[in-house]
Amino acid sequence: MNKVNRWTKRNYTAIALGVLALGLLLTIIGPLRLILTDGRSPAANLVTGTGGSALDETAEGSSRNGPDPFLLREMVPFTIIPDRPRNEVVTYMVQPGDTIMAIANSFGLDRTTVFWANAERLLGDVHQLQSGMELFILPTDGVYHRASGTESIREIAAQYSVEPEAIINSEFNQLAGLDQDQTPGFGTRIVVPEGVGELADWRPPIVPISDPITGQTFNSFMPGMSGSCSPSILGGGGSNAWIVPMGGGWSVTQTFYPGHSGIDLGGAVGSPILAADTGVVIFSGWVDASWGYGILVVLDHGNGWTSYYAHLNSTVVGCGQTVRQYEPVGTLGSTGNSSGPHLHFELRYNHVPDNPAFYIPF
Repeated sequence: MNKVNRWTKRNYTAIALGVLALGLLLTIIGPLRLILTDGRSPAANLVTGTGGSALDETAEGSSRNGPDPFLLREMVPFTIIPDRPRNEVVTYMVQPGDTIMAIANSFGLDRTTVFWANAERLLGDVHQLQSGMELFILPTDGVYHRASGTESIREIAAQYSVEPEAIINSEFNQLAGLDQDQTPGFGTRIVVPEGVGELADWRPPIVPISDPITGQTFNSFMPGMSGSCSPSILGGGGSNAWIVPMGGGWSVTQTFYPGHSGIDLGGAVGSPILAADTGVVIFSGWVDASWGYGILVVLDHGNGWTSYYAHLNSTVVGCGQTVRQYEPVGTLGSTGNSSGPHLHFELRYNHVPDNPAFYIPF
């Protein structure tokens, strides 16, 4: 032990100089390493692929990206919506080409939920959606209510046809323990699960056009779209004795309700779609994506009545053609904003949707 102590004392200066030199060397190596790798931090540039580790991806990177052993993080310009349950309201920035239906489908919501949550921003008009607009996205179907500071929870619930407990006990609100007669503060945002707001007007545009020669005014249906017919075409021939617009093998997949302006009939692709009553074709073709109808035929039956046949696979009628009741107008498909093969059928009086089940025994 004494020999070790004597050796240490004799060589103390040399040891100290060695430690100092090692420290300086490490100090120089760090910045030099960053310079040689273009200033990148290798750990920051590793990306993990599905089922593999960061080290696995690095090994593959040399063959995919040349001699660089690191994978650069790639910019993704599109919004990626996570497929997992949410327990809070989030926001979404509207992208060019977005529709309310497409946004709703991406988040697993009904389109009316997206509208009701953003009615103020949309000025009460479903067709006011604009690129760059920031929308509230609820975690469940329902309404997003902003408290006025004068309404009790009971009154808010009644406004949207739900029980007060649905609001108080909802995990999406911070209202647990409150009494239904208490009044939330002004501006408080409240999720009303399964709440029903005012009927959204999803009607296609009807534009009055005047004939420059006769001065007569016509209602032009979806002017400018590929399937639009001349506004001078007038309907007629209807008896108001409606039939189911499909033969056998159909089933009701969605009923008429606020925000869903027709009734959906599921069936096999290619099944014939029949005229529910005699009428004249005023639209036959593809509808702009913002409306979601896909391939659509519209018959004008006279006396203010029209019928819509949407999401078709194909049409067999053209503008101005008179179609008799039971005659085909097209075939069943899944075009437009459709979740699967079905016919979206509407009856409208003076262009206002009416419940087809009031007139047809589905």
